[in-house]
Amino acid sequence: MSGYRQHSYDPNAYERLGPPLRPYNRWQWLGVVLILASLAINIVYFAGRLGWISPLLDGSAGAVGLLLPGILLINSRRHPATDLAPELAPARKRLLIITVAICAAILGVAAAIDLTGAI
Repeated sequence: MSGYRQHSYDPNAYERLGPPLRPYNRWQWLGVVLILASLAINIVYFAGRLGWISPLLDGSAGAVGLLLPGILLINSRRHPATDLAPELAPARKRLLIITVAICAAILGVAAAIDLTGAI
């Protein structure tokens, strides 16, 4: 545990990753198969609910059990992230700050209206 006490240790540091690496390897293709199986289960469930086919499934909760590992397998190999337009970084930051300020104002007004019982 000597590395734990290094002054450069940052437990919240992480490397931002880019899109999944291509061509897919066998584990990533297994993830694609799991996602497609999840999609098929959901389609069969909703088609049964809508009356298009006889109901085969009581619920579609099992599809989530296939969807999440599929996503993890596809994202198991990722490109390193690169900023394609570093000159636009200040503009993106300014836009993000403006968006957060507008959302905070809207939420503040909504909370004030809700707490006063106006509606």
